[in-house]
Amino acid sequence: MELAATLLLIVCYGAAGYLAWAQRTPLYLLALISGHLGALISPLWRVLYGVSYSLDLPTVQTLLGQPVPWPVILGSGWYYTLPALVVFFLFSTRWWFPGAITGVLTYMTFLLYHLLIEAVGLRSRAWSYGEISLPLGFSAPLLAALMASLISYGVLYALLAAHRFAWPSMAVSILPSVLVVSLLVYGLLGAPLWLALMLEGQAWAILVALVTSIGLLVWAGQIITGGISRLSTS
Repeated sequence: MELAATLLLIVCYGAAGYLAWAQRTPLYLLALISGHLGALISPLWRVLYGVSYSLDLPTVQTLLGQPVPWPVILGSGWYYTLPALVVFFLFSTRWWFPGAITGVLTYMTFLLYHLLIEAVGLRSRAWSYGEISLPLGFSAPLLAALMASLISYGVLYALLAAHRFAWPSMAVSILPSVLVVSLLVYGLLGAPLWLALMLEGQAWAILVALVTSIGLLVWAGQIITGGISRLSTS
């Protein structure tokens, strides 16, 4: 898995470098770098979603102080950004147009992509969700894919909104995009769920928190879709 992730990263940087030269824009390279920057906060998501929920402050500080694993840094370059970059390339070649319907279809495609990544990662034991138990048998990999798809969707919106900016403004908009959207999705929209899990709430409370978080994800997806639709008229 690590070798495949590294090879894919090399291919992505090669393609991004070529497109930067061909289209005279650093946007593709900036997006890949943004993915690496987004990995810097991944230890926090491990604390909130992936470990035992009876944590004391010293344990949390220890986990947050651990360095980000090198394979995570490598894979993060393309994990969220690759589907967004593919769609943006189709947009730049007039094979894709922003709109409400295309936005929904694009998000569903992103969801299939992340579900595939989840399946490959779990089968190769690159990661696991052994300590996460959700009510009604809701799949932890499905929830992870829903959140990751929304991040990719948000990155796509950032690419579409910033592609005409001057290079300095483009860098300011794109470089923090994965980090910022990840904070919003995992930290804010997922807050009802991870709070309920960390506080070891009753089953009904965790169920309410799960439904609330999913509802917030859907609401955020509608906002991004609306933004993409407005881009088509600007």
